[in-house]
This record gives sequence, C-alpha cells and structure tokens, in this order.
Amino acid sequence: MLMPTTLFIAVNAMINSVKLIDHLFILTKGGPSDASKLILYYIWEMAFAFFDAPSAAAMTLLVIAVLGIVAAIQFFYLDKRTHYQ
Repeated sequence: MLMPTTLFIAVNAMINSVKLIDHLFILTKGGPSDASKLILYYIWEMAFAFFDAPSAAAMTLLVIAVLGIVAAIQFFYLDKRTHYQ
C-alpha cells in the first residue's frame, strides 16, 4: 500500500527530473558529441543560441503534453494502490 504522500512525491519527482538544465549547462554544455544533451537544453539552445523561437515553443508544448500524460498515467495507476485513511 502506498501513502498519499508517496503518490505526491512520485509524481513531483518525475516532473522535476526533467528540469535539470542548469547542472548540464554549467558542467558540460551538452558534453562530447551531444552525449549529455537533454531535451530542455536542446529547447534552450534552439530558442537562445539559434534564435528559432517557433521550434522551441513547439517542442516545449510537446514536453508539457508528454509530462502531463505520464503524470496522469502515474497518478491513476498509483492511485489504485494508495491507501487513504
């Protein structure tokens, strides 16, 4: 049985795991041959390095949609196993 707090932390941890652009930018800037380039760094690069705002906006909407779908699936799957008192 999962507690409601565990469900909340699981969904938030999944969403927050995508927001690691600052560590990547400071340490490697994508690494050798783009080995450590994450999606948010790619979006940042498209928007501010290549000045391609429409592509960056479209990719941002796709990332938000995918995160929303995964969070909803995770919430509905884990909600069945959560024990509320």
